[in-house]
Amino acid sequence: MNQIKRITILLLVALIGITAGFAQSFDVTGPLPADNNFKIGKLENGLTYYIRHATNPAGRAEFFIVHNVGSLQENDNQRGLAHFLEHMAFNGTKNFPKKQLLEYFGSIGVKFGANINAYTSMERTVYNISAVPVQRGVVIDSALLALHDWSHYISCEPAEVEAERGVVREEWRRGDDARTRMMKGITRFEQSGSRFAQRDVIGLPEIINTFTRETLVDYYHKWYRPDLQAVIIVGDIDVADIEKRIIERFSTIPKVENGAVRESYSIPENKKPIVGFHTDPESKALSVRMTIKIPHLSAAKRHTTEALYDELIRNLFLDMFKIRCQVAVEGTDSLTKALIPVFGNISYASGTFTTTSLPVNNKSTLNALKAVFIEVERVKQHGFEQDELDPALIRVKKQWDGFHKRVAKPKNEDYVSAAVEHFTRNNPLLNIDGYFGLSKELLNKITLEDVNSAISKIITDQNRVIIFAIPESDKIYLPTEDDVLSLLDEVQNTPLEKFIPVSDKEISLLKEIAPGKISKTKALTSKDLNIKYEKQLDSATEWTLENGARVIWKESYGGSDKSIRMRAFRNGGYALPQSIRETKILEQFLSRFSVNGLNKNDRTKWSTKKGVSVSSGIGYRSNEFSGTFTNVKEAEDMFRLLYLHFTDVSVDDRELRNFKTQLLKGLSTDKGETNSFRDSVNKLRFAVNPTHFKLDSAYINSITADMLMQLYSNQFMNPVGYTFVFSGPMEASKGKELTEKYIASIKSSKYNAPKLSYKEATVKDGEVELRYKAKNMLSTKAEVTRTYHGKTEYSAENNLMAKFITYILRDRYMKSIREERGGTYHVGVTGEITKYPKTLCKFTIEFDTDPALVTDLLEVVQMEIEKLVKSGPTEKEMKEIKLYLSKVYQDQKDDPAWVSIITNAIIGEQDLKLEEKKLLDKMNSADIHKFATSIFNAGNRMTFVFEPEM
Repeated sequence: MNQIKRITILLLVALIGITAGFAQSFDVTGPLPADNNFKIGKLENGLTYYIRHATNPAGRAEFFIVHNVGSLQENDNQRGLAHFLEHMAFNGTKNFPKKQLLEYFGSIGVKFGANINAYTSMERTVYNISAVPVQRGVVIDSALLALHDWSHYISCEPAEVEAERGVVREEWRRGDDARTRMMKGITRFEQSGSRFAQRDVIGLPEIINTFTRETLVDYYHKWYRPDLQAVIIVGDIDVADIEKRIIERFSTIPKVENGAVRESYSIPENKKPIVGFHTDPESKALSVRMTIKIPHLSAAKRHTTEALYDELIRNLFLDMFKIRCQVAVEGTDSLTKALIPVFGNISYASGTFTTTSLPVNNKSTLNALKAVFIEVERVKQHGFEQDELDPALIRVKKQWDGFHKRVAKPKNEDYVSAAVEHFTRNNPLLNIDGYFGLSKELLNKITLEDVNSAISKIITDQNRVIIFAIPESDKIYLPTEDDVLSLLDEVQNTPLEKFIPVSDKEISLLKEIAPGKISKTKALTSKDLNIKYEKQLDSATEWTLENGARVIWKESYGGSDKSIRMRAFRNGGYALPQSIRETKILEQFLSRFSVNGLNKNDRTKWSTKKGVSVSSGIGYRSNEFSGTFTNVKEAEDMFRLLYLHFTDVSVDDRELRNFKTQLLKGLSTDKGETNSFRDSVNKLRFAVNPTHFKLDSAYINSITADMLMQLYSNQFMNPVGYTFVFSGPMEASKGKELTEKYIASIKSSKYNAPKLSYKEATVKDGEVELRYKAKNMLSTKAEVTRTYHGKTEYSAENNLMAKFITYILRDRYMKSIREERGGTYHVGVTGEITKYPKTLCKFTIEFDTDPALVTDLLEVVQMEIEKLVKSGPTEKEMKEIKLYLSKVYQDQKDDPAWVSIITNAIIGEQDLKLEEKKLLDKMNSADIHKFATSIFNAGNRMTFVFEPEM
């Protein structure tokens, strides 16, 4: 099953690193600030438990069981069983036979997939029941009983094992595509010679299809035992009470004497670079990468300040190396289109430093690799300069400030993630505020000597892995291994010029600007803007400016997000009376414009250093700007950058050449079967699609800087008609001062609002079908999409009813397609209501499956639709969805997104989700039945299937 996605503390600050031996002039041997609020204990049978009180959200708790076992522990005839066993955990246990576990928790609003899930990795397997309402002791006992059963009493009933084979087989098939094959191929090269390279979590189809129940049960009881397990409970609970319940419940699980030893596996070192070539007939991507394997710090050192010190050194190294890569790519004689450096990990076994290069074309892969060698070797020969470190320190400090703000109020699940890392990898449980406070101290002490001393530990001649990943059709252009090693030897033995630091460019105004004037001030209420929302708009002010723009400022001090956000908009975009093709070209070029002489890379560096952002965009009915900053100090920089987007924009010749080259390459490149299928779908899906067109080389070659500037000017460079909306924790008086200085001072010119011509695509009515047979495909899966649509009123009630239908169909397809037929791993169902060009409700059902099952499963899709139309939702379905959504709404504590609420109210785009909470109790099966009938009986059905030609 998919790993639960969450922002984890330890992912932000991975406590792994390069070995000791740096020249730091301060002590790094002290302990890291620890979170002492966890209650940690161990039962006599060996089971470990972690308990922590936390209230984000309040009234909820997370119940996890962690098995310190994964696919690495599988024998050759067991490959895939750790993952298969994970599936069986939801198909019957001692105290929850069949589907009773899911049925019970569903009845209290704890939903499978959203709140109940699991994941398996190479090293561990984690099961969870999340967001559990813990007001009643019986619910707590039930959640602990489920963990207890997962520890030792998963039933693995023969019929359930046989039924689940198809599900897991289809999960394997789901990953049978060019991108997944490429990533697995690259990973195997990086893990060469290790156990990691010999295992794959999903396993092998031949084993999934043939293993016996006895083999599965033997594997289960060999490895899934208390001494390799941890129970983690975090939430709004009484720690002492939970500890008592855990001791009573889990002490009955028998202790395993002389259990199998869990081995830890390593990645072997290699003196000579490993050179690998991965080709795929379906891939269109070209890349070359060099990975250098770096040992992790010892377990003991990961608990000391040295771990944080190493993390900061790597951050600084990466920041400066990225700048060098950008400079190398921007040169007129660049060997590559892009150089992308990152630090990573090979599970618990090793750290990595990888630089990926994107070749200019299929014949230049060796040149692309040479670009990597040169920049890596240049750093190794000369190190970094103080002029590089100084701005890097500013940017990294900003980044860490941002990290701290995002995790300053951890959610319950974040504490769980920390405990999982502590149990399975012996990473520390951190006190967040203390940790980030210490990071500031260290960043103020780190010197150039410290960073340069670390280079020899990051960039080594040993432990290198060089990988080419290209389309099968381009393998004739690949170099040999001898070519690669000769090139490496040549670069390493060539004295390279020192890097000349490029000073960060600054945003500056060429002359003082005279502040503009506000002609009218008005306090705003929800009634003024027709905002239909339970929270009232207060502390909001509107300023009408003499240059024809207006500004709305909403002071907002609640929630965890402390940023001030801005959105500016004016009617236009694709609706302007100008060529759609020209508007499309402008939209594609927007990020490439220079502002105040700063190109995209320059602005990114400046914005990172300053902690601000401004970007422009084009929609179907408007053009807009968006931006953020986080405090009063940054506000001036953000307003200055916004001002310059109106007054000082230009086209860089190099950016224009690259842009046109990219467009021309797109014309000449074989699109492949996947893109051909998408083109066919677009032609069939829409009755009218004004924005779909093909470019030709003559038009691309005719694009000029003057043309782009004229297009930009038409959309963006006149403030008349723009509305600027700001919201965040800053006083309106300061906002007024900056508005007068910058926005009100933008010179306006005559602007007659044009007559708009709306150009959204119109969906075709009736029956539409395409089964596309793709030639020369390795993939064995069919990708199926079925949509239904019908006219409806654009309202919050209808939107919520569509959400109910979405949940109902998901659950019904889970049972009928996945569980009963083993036809797919996952059925995705989405429902949405769109307002333009006409109001429609659309439901989309998507899944991957065996091509031989497509026809039968589409019949099941239709059968469930007909059942819903005939009988409507059941009372059980209605109750469970209401309970789940009620819990979701209660947990939404953050401050409203006032910028979006105000903007949508002004442009008439009602935010349909705002009223869901108050409408929830009004939902009933009769109304939803009627709504479903109106949509599904409209006679509008589209079916698109992409499958390999057999």
